[in-house]
Amino acid sequence: MPIDDLLIALFLILLLSRLLGETCQRFGWPVVVGEIAAGVLLGPSALGWLAPNPLLANIAELGIILLLFSIGTETSIKRLYHAGSQVLLVALSGIVLPLLFTGVAAFYWLSLPPFAALFYGCALTATSIGISLRVLKDAGQQQQHSSQIILGAAVADDIAGVILLSLLFSFATGAGFAPLPLLKLVLTLLVFLVFAPPLGRLLIYLLRFASGHAHNEGYEAVVMLALICLFAWLAHHAGAPALLGGFSAGLALSRQFVWPWQRYLQNPFAFTNKLEHAMQPLTEVFAPVFFVYVGISIDVSHLQLSGTHLLLLCGMVLLALAGKLLAGLAVQGPWRDKWLVGSAMIPRGEVGLVFAQFGQQLQIITTDIFTGLVLVIAITTLLGPLLLKTLLSHNNHSQKTPQ
Repeated sequence: MPIDDLLIALFLILLLSRLLGETCQRFGWPVVVGEIAAGVLLGPSALGWLAPNPLLANIAELGIILLLFSIGTETSIKRLYHAGSQVLLVALSGIVLPLLFTGVAAFYWLSLPPFAALFYGCALTATSIGISLRVLKDAGQQQQHSSQIILGAAVADDIAGVILLSLLFSFATGAGFAPLPLLKLVLTLLVFLVFAPPLGRLLIYLLRFASGHAHNEGYEAVVMLALICLFAWLAHHAGAPALLGGFSAGLALSRQFVWPWQRYLQNPFAFTNKLEHAMQPLTEVFAPVFFVYVGISIDVSHLQLSGTHLLLLCGMVLLALAGKLLAGLAVQGPWRDKWLVGSAMIPRGEVGLVFAQFGQQLQIITTDIFTGLVLVIAITTLLGPLLLKTLLSHNNHSQKTPQ
């Protein structure tokens, strides 16, 4: 992409996402809905001013990495640990149910071959860890028990998504099922998630020591961005989504960071607070780019709009919604927590889009099936935050109402 095209693209993305985001906020809707709508408007579905592009995709991925870093700084490992069994149940249900519902429907309704139907179902098992957590963060609910379950289940879904994608790639390229490489991948991901945050805390100690010799302004933002990029790179080379690297770097700053040797790596609160605040403006700039790019990736011109096809599309959307909503039933506690968790698991977002693009590139699914799949992902990405926002508003109103 030439530099002039990149500059005008960023101008349009940042300006329109802010305008539509603010508009949605005034109506009480999630900001991310406006940001995705900005992408749909700018992309091939409407004005056609922007199209999916590798450079924009990389900038969008940087945005989601920074957003996950911000969320990691406010995550309680202790709460995640205590919610462990529920996290696993929600994550497992959120993978199995959508895979079963949509995979079987794709086989019978869309007449896809078994492998293509399996792929279709796998693409809809994903949960966008960034979208719902952005809504929770905007509502000031990221520290609630249900939010920690959502976070843990979404991380588990991301890891499962990587494993499924690797397995499907082996089948699609004719390599067949190779259990040892798959086991190695799973162990590598687990090792990364366990040891990356303590390593980040150790590096923060070194950065704090070096800060005493720094004389230039902006030291905290530069070194923290460098650290996030390093961890995202390590995550990518470990076979995990790069966004998990940003999340791990955020955990290293978390005030509620807990691990067995915690007393040896106490949180230097004054310094980590500086690092966190220094990164906030960068997150606010780059995070919307990702959500706009989700909208840009949608092209409804390839979609067949006959009555039958629209009915099938609605059916797929309903099954995709039901699979995740039912996953929330695994949560112990009041029904409001079950519906909150279920609705937060609905958006497919970036992981689902990666699946869809992968399937089209390897010719597992045709162009019209790809467009329909992307539209299902987009609709769930829009409906999930709206439903979650409605539930959060209802809960806040109930809590403020005098008994």
